[in-house]
Amino acid sequence: MNLHKLLCLSSLLLLSVSAGAQQDTLYLDSRIDRVTVYPGFALIERIVVVPSQDVGSDFTVALGPLPRSAQPNSFQTQLSSDALVVQGLELRSRVASVATSSNSDAMSLQLDDLQKQLIVLNAKKTGIKLQVQALHNMADYENQSTAATWGLPDGVAERLDFLRAQMTKFDAELQRNDVAIAILEQKTKDIQVQINGVKSDANKKIRELRISCFAQSSAEAEIRLTYLVSGASWQPSYDVRISTDLTGVSVNSMGQVNQRTGENWQGVRLVLSTSMPQIGLDPPAVPSLLVSARDQNMPLIEMSLGIGGGAGGEFKKSGGARGRSLDKSAPASPVWAPRAEAVDYGITTQFIMPGKVDVAKNGEAHRFAIRTVPLEVSPERYIVPSQSDNAYLRAEVKHTGDSVLLAGTAKIFLGPDYLGESSFPLMRQSDSTILNLGIDPNLEVVYETLEDYRDDPGSFSLSSTSTITRRYRASLRLAPGANGMVSVVVEESIPMSSSDSVDVELGEISPNAVANEDAMAERKEKGVYQWRFNMHPGESKAVLWGYELSFDEDLYPTVEML
Repeated sequence: MNLHKLLCLSSLLLLSVSAGAQQDTLYLDSRIDRVTVYPGFALIERIVVVPSQDVGSDFTVALGPLPRSAQPNSFQTQLSSDALVVQGLELRSRVASVATSSNSDAMSLQLDDLQKQLIVLNAKKTGIKLQVQALHNMADYENQSTAATWGLPDGVAERLDFLRAQMTKFDAELQRNDVAIAILEQKTKDIQVQINGVKSDANKKIRELRISCFAQSSAEAEIRLTYLVSGASWQPSYDVRISTDLTGVSVNSMGQVNQRTGENWQGVRLVLSTSMPQIGLDPPAVPSLLVSARDQNMPLIEMSLGIGGGAGGEFKKSGGARGRSLDKSAPASPVWAPRAEAVDYGITTQFIMPGKVDVAKNGEAHRFAIRTVPLEVSPERYIVPSQSDNAYLRAEVKHTGDSVLLAGTAKIFLGPDYLGESSFPLMRQSDSTILNLGIDPNLEVVYETLEDYRDDPGSFSLSSTSTITRRYRASLRLAPGANGMVSVVVEESIPMSSSDSVDVELGEISPNAVANEDAMAERKEKGVYQWRFNMHPGESKAVLWGYELSFDEDLYPTVEML
């Protein structure tokens, strides 16, 4: 074999080896498809499409950059077909310069193109200004023969009108050109900022995942990669809107998402879950306690029994058939806007956002509408006359919707007016709660002490018992301009004796206090009496109550608030 053939054969062998080495590791792009956010964590689901490979070949798929917040032991893969078998995962750390260089080069090319467009526009701007100046110069000429050389009309008036029209045309063109220049300059600044950001991130450490694969067939395959990241959370919030006549309440349930995971979520399917994986799955263990005797001279060594631990669960993609779907199908007409789907799994609930959304990694709050929940409302005015001369508007609301309401803050609106912030407890269907809505200025409250005196037995009395008598009155009046009849609740306390040396006797009560089972239990436990009645605009009502204390004349009883 001559030298030429030997060199050719060697070159072919080197090329084949080089080609094989390049196919051994595939650097592929991936995209985030779905994100499930928990309180404190997020489950990321990425998709990577693996092109067809030789049957029976071993190769590695390299994915990156992945965020540093990713938990190393949480990476899992799912395959869409039997074309591939995943044989192992390896998580590596490296600097980001290789991963960011291509982005920087692409943005630099885009910047060059914008700068070329700016040069063209600035040249055009100069040309327009020259033409406008020429028109101004022509308007100064009065020589008809000179004007004719420029192709202007013969008459002076016609010539001036023509020049004005041309100037107006060029001024408009100059303004459009300036707008185009401003837009290009802003784009240029934005890209320069991005390039500087990419270059500043070049030395940051990132994570790269290597997936060892075996090709069982030559078909294209899809790998779904899931992993947990820290730095993400969500919490429920509500906008509560109450009609001005207090006959209805609607609740806009919102999910507020914040994330600093190190990667932007762009065009993802977003799911908000009430599961709390950070707490762990195992209950605490019961510790064994040991009693021992210690010599008084022995130094004391403090010991603590630590109880901890947690279980890592396997995170699998939830199928649509699992859980109990709480959505009802919308009617064919009209066509309703897409809304979040609520799926109740019994101990957790997922809210699946419609469509695809973006959530930046800047930690700013992103609010997503979950749904509007109708509530039944029973408004009332609540008064404690001895503590305040205000009537407080509140409403008992009953959850009549088809999805759970999580505990969270609520912004309260009465018609177009913002009243303030309250809170919701966890509410499932048919649960109820009280929303405090502030002061009703239409209901006037006047509190009076009618009697408060002590009666001692005197020197010639055979009894040594003294008494203190106290009587109170609350006068209520609903303004004539009120919207309509209102329900009023008044509550006051009668003292409960904590000593056998003081007896408490109920005095005058008018009107009769509520005597149902709940009210009687409250009266027995706390001494609270409750009155309920309706009032019409312009109507007045009075509530009277009192008590008498009996005790030995040498005592000085006091009534204290608890």
